Amino acid sequence: MKSVSSEISESTEVTEVTEVTGANEDTEGSEFTEITVVNEVSECTEDIIVNDPKFLSSRKKWLILFITTFSGMLAPMTNTILYPALIQLREEFDISEIAVNSLISVSLFFTGIAPIVWAAYSDRFATRRKVYLLSCIVFIIPTILCSIAERIWVLMILCAIQACGTSGMYSIGAGIISDIYCTKERGGAFGIFYLAYWFSNFIGTLSGGYIIQYLNWHWIFRILAIYGGFIFPFIVFFVPETFCQSTLISQSKSSQNRFNPIAPLKLLAYPNVILVVIYVSFVSSILTIQNISVPRNFSARTYKLPPSSIGLLFLAPAVGYAIGSLVGGKYSDFVLQSARKKGESVYPEMRIKSAIIGVIIIPSSYLAYGWLLEHDFNIYLLMILWFLGAFGSLITFNSLSTYLVDVCPGFSASVVALINCIRLMIAGINAIVGSLLENAIGTGWFFTVISMACFILTFLLVIVYFKGRQWQKNFFNSDS
Repeated sequence: MKSVSSEISESTEVTEVTEVTGANEDTEGSEFTEITVVNEVSECTEDIIVNDPKFLSSRKKWLILFITTFSGMLAPMTNTILYPALIQLREEFDISEIAVNSLISVSLFFTGIAPIVWAAYSDRFATRRKVYLLSCIVFIIPTILCSIAERIWVLMILCAIQACGTSGMYSIGAGIISDIYCTKERGGAFGIFYLAYWFSNFIGTLSGGYIIQYLNWHWIFRILAIYGGFIFPFIVFFVPETFCQSTLISQSKSSQNRFNPIAPLKLLAYPNVILVVIYVSFVSSILTIQNISVPRNFSARTYKLPPSSIGLLFLAPAVGYAIGSLVGGKYSDFVLQSARKKGESVYPEMRIKSAIIGVIIIPSSYLAYGWLLEHDFNIYLLMILWFLGAFGSLITFNSLSTYLVDVCPGFSASVVALINCIRLMIAGINAIVGSLLENAIGTGWFFTVISMACFILTFLLVIVYFKGRQWQKNFFNSDS
């Protein structure tokens, strides 16, 4: 198999030099991959490299984390903020429901695909800052043009370009966080990042409703453009280049390689990545399925809630996202730090162990939710179960996403982009198939199928937990 390193950003030789630099003298010929794993989860003070961004001051790190988190919120918000405007857009442009819904579909599609190219360029040419600035510009310009669009097809094209910009800010922002935080701090940092990412879904829907009620759909894009324009100078003045220069030892050799915009897809040949991504993507798609199911179920049955009340129901998962993201990140770091204090061997797969709580909560909560909803049970209990499902999903998502960053050193932007791409594609497929299946077999059995599938896919994590270290050694040393 052709080396992934030669196709993405760093040659195999670069990885080996980095590994030897951080190796312990007592390893006596230990495998390179094993050295990498120990290095990745070691204390920050053991990885001292000149100009390493991991040694920025805490204040500087917090500022960068705030900027990347605030920027990353744009990706989901630009989609959800349009939901309340779909009826107005349909009436103004005099188009069908399918046509106006395709506006969201196109945006989601490019939100998933574009980060692959952004991340490939970032990892291949060892730059975060340039790509981050460019993606922000790619967002701002079409957003301004969207506010004056007079044809639906023009708006659709501009929204596709806009999605390319927001998705780059999300994936590269995640890469920057990986660059500036060492492994023992990374879970907590990603917890804050994903907290804002998932909570912005609720913010987008809520703010979109008020904008449509008191203004019009043009102001949605004007406000988004102001948001992007506000962020841009902060990126210019406060976000430095964070790609660690230690990875550029073989820059003159690797620069001769041709840039491959779909190189991150080659990480799917890495068993650690593909198995975990399948699980994470399916779990995340359940959230999308439920978001689509809620308005249909609670506007009918015995509940018969008006649209404004249905919108408030989404506060339950939003709180679950918030708490789950923070708890998941901190607990993931806690598991690694506790093992280190006890003198135990520390390795990336321990983050999978920290996801156990979420792995148990997810199928249990959705199974109960489906059958109680089938029998029109108390709405408050259903909201508690929805909260628990969101809480468990974010614990799992945060821990496993951080694990993937840990086992793909140097490819952080690429692996985050890969997760996002596959997650959105599976969510799009499940959104269509899910509605048809729920109508065919009923709500209770529908959520039973989802819960069983989630439980079965859990065995993928068990396999990675026991085989992950061996796979990592084989994968990164396949051409050495």
